[in-house]
Amino acid sequence: MFRPPRGMKDLYGIDFRKYDYIVRTAQKVAEKYGYEMISAPIIEHTEVFQRAIGDNTDIASKEMYTFLDKGGDSITLRPEGTAGVIRAIVTNSLTQNLPVRLMYYGEMFRYDRPQKGRYRQFRQLGVEYLGDKSPYTDSITIATASEILNAIGIFDFEILVNSLGDDETREAYIKAIVKYFSRHKNRLSQDSQIRLQKNPLRILDSKDRGDIEICSMAPRIMDYFSKDAGNYFDKVCELLEKYGVKYEVDPFLVRGLDYYSHTAFEFKPTKGEYKDSIGGGGRYDKLLSQFNGPDVSGIGFAFGIERLMLLLDNQKFKGNIRRVAVTPVTDKENDIAFELFKTLHACDIAAEFLHVGNLSKKMKVADRLNCEITLLIGENERANGTVTVKFMNVADEARKTKEVNINEIVGFIKYALERS
Repeated sequence: MFRPPRGMKDLYGIDFRKYDYIVRTAQKVAEKYGYEMISAPIIEHTEVFQRAIGDNTDIASKEMYTFLDKGGDSITLRPEGTAGVIRAIVTNSLTQNLPVRLMYYGEMFRYDRPQKGRYRQFRQLGVEYLGDKSPYTDSITIATASEILNAIGIFDFEILVNSLGDDETREAYIKAIVKYFSRHKNRLSQDSQIRLQKNPLRILDSKDRGDIEICSMAPRIMDYFSKDAGNYFDKVCELLEKYGVKYEVDPFLVRGLDYYSHTAFEFKPTKGEYKDSIGGGGRYDKLLSQFNGPDVSGIGFAFGIERLMLLLDNQKFKGNIRRVAVTPVTDKENDIAFELFKTLHACDIAAEFLHVGNLSKKMKVADRLNCEITLLIGENERANGTVTVKFMNVADEARKTKEVNINEIVGFIKYALERS
């Protein structure tokens, strides 16, 4: 039997309905804030991600799906969404009309160890806002992300915020943490010993338990803020409070990519079995210029859709309700039932035509399809010009069935559905 590659899965049934609901809901919220949709290619020249993500990140060094195409060019399946969107903005000269607000969603690929909420082919949705560098924009962007979660139906989460400061801040802070981690070098994981030489900030993002313990006593970046960086972050926090957005400052939050500066933020669930990050983002000041674009600052965030799916109740996504099942009792009533089925559809009533198998099988199918009402046409109904209406979710037998003239059935069904 053929199976999908490890870490990749088919998306159908409840999972696909969750995915579709999340994307549509997020798009509706984003549009309220002025975002338009963009769809960038699923593959890019490898340099696009190397420039944006940085050669010293785990993604670039270990996780990217990179190959040579038939023309000999190095191509990479996108491991995240921002780099491709930024490349598209520069390619299409979209910065000529600032600000630019774009939302995207789609498949991403990382060669990582598969686990709950983490796949090698996974899906993200995100937004990018370019052209306005201010604490106001940062706070509104975080509020937008929070509102998307609420609209989806996710309320039990915490928002962690931090600042990576400006160049002056980072230079001073990197010196401090290199000095600190060097004293504990032999206790660091092998990966973090390499990070200490190439990209020491990444140690703060380590998931190794020993590294986490060492990081808990590391210097805090806010102790090295320049005056401008400190004032900027204080204003972001002040505006979040005015916005009514609850947050916690995490002094060791750095996010996983090199392009972030100033504000960084992350969302984590507070209830349920899944406790890892479901998304986050931050500000980037130099990303466009790395693609030979103008010196324009931006901010964005992304959510892992599979991770959001874990937080949604399966019961609410059992299936689209087929409001009405049109069910002939025997083959003799098929033509009459089919005409009724067509009439219902012409009147915008969602219906199923169940004509295969015996009556017991048809009723089981109607139940499995979550039909609210079944319309039965048998020998008596055919002779009398009527339809037997069976309400599937009514326990009272006296109210469960009703015989209605076939010429009046459309009005009766519409009235019944409005009341349900």
